[in-house]
Amino acid sequence: MAEVTEPASVRPRARLLRPCCADLGTLVAIWANTMRTLLAVISLSSVLAAPAAAEPVRVSYDKGVVLETEDGAYRLKLALRNQFRFESTRPTGDGAEFASRVYIPRSRLQLEGHVFAPDTRYKVEVSLGDRGNFGYLRDVYVDQRLAGSPVWLRFGQWKRPFNRQELVSDFASELNERAITAEFVGGGRDLGVAVHNDYEKSPDGLEWAAGVFNGFSGGSDRPGLATTCTEDPATMELECVTPPPSTFPGDFGPAVVARVGWNHGGIKGYSEGDLEGGPLRLAIGAGYKVDLADLAGADELSHGVQADAMLKVAGFDLQLGLYLMKLAGADARAGALVQAGYFVIPARAQVAARFAVAPTTGTREQLEARAAFDWYWQGHAWKLVSDAGVLQETGDDPMTGLGADPVLQVRVMAQLTL
Repeated sequence: MAEVTEPASVRPRARLLRPCCADLGTLVAIWANTMRTLLAVISLSSVLAAPAAAEPVRVSYDKGVVLETEDGAYRLKLALRNQFRFESTRPTGDGAEFASRVYIPRSRLQLEGHVFAPDTRYKVEVSLGDRGNFGYLRDVYVDQRLAGSPVWLRFGQWKRPFNRQELVSDFASELNERAITAEFVGGGRDLGVAVHNDYEKSPDGLEWAAGVFNGFSGGSDRPGLATTCTEDPATMELECVTPPPSTFPGDFGPAVVARVGWNHGGIKGYSEGDLEGGPLRLAIGAGYKVDLADLAGADELSHGVQADAMLKVAGFDLQLGLYLMKLAGADARAGALVQAGYFVIPARAQVAARFAVAPTTGTREQLEARAAFDWYWQGHAWKLVSDAGVLQETGDDPMTGLGADPVLQVRVMAQLTL
């Protein structure tokens, strides 16, 4: 076979390309090694310069899921609290029938804890649909300890510090609902600012709180719908407007609310039932509130005053309340509460009873008498509450001249906190 030879013009160029390509490969390898070394140095520098790792978070359960940093600077407790109730009511008059229903009186999401340090606390509680209503904000406030002292400054929306049974949580009661006296004294939540000494934790010795709130009566956390209708004088057409629900007053009517009390023996003074047992523990308190009536004069002021007490010993608890309300332009009216309970099986089975009286219209009064049996699986977090009783309004209706028939009521409720 004939030998093929490169043209003279090609051979020298090919010989020059081979060493060039070899040098290029070496340069690429050196560049790659250099970049790997540089990246390693950068990575090491980043590790050395990075801040300390974030504080680990501990997770636990205490009537809700608790998240807390190891140093205790941040804490959050989340709780989903629910009540499921059967209720049956029947007047005792001729031809009356039972009216029965099953419903959810309360379903609430609660977030509380502290930020930055235990001296800055917060709480948020949202109603997910109390009694089938739409959801709304119940509590939202911030507590700040003042300069390491036992004094706290609170601002936001919460239960006003007036009467004891109102301050007892809806989820820490012996019966399905509070006594009729709670509505008589105008208890409930409101927007305001106050100073206190951690009264809700029932510190041994003196407890106190004082604040200024939006209004004289509570319950302003419940959104209201106010439909306004106007008539066109020319066309005689009626036009109605319903604005979005609101919890804020149209006009600020400040009220001052104050409470003072004394606790002995480490009592849990705002939780019903003696789940803990033990020796005698006692809490007494008094509350006062005044509607300033925009400083219109002494005759326009409304006043409320009350005294209460709670006693616990060896599974037995007793709660007393005496209330006096004097609204502007009206006579003073009084109400009273007596409630007691006893654990027949410690921390498990409890019997309880209540008697309360509160004024209604004119000189008439409402009487409440109930008996209860409760079973506790996990304290107030998981329990069954049942009560039966009678409501009776005294006197005659001024319009009809007739008296009211007693009303019988039976309630059974399961309560669970997740």
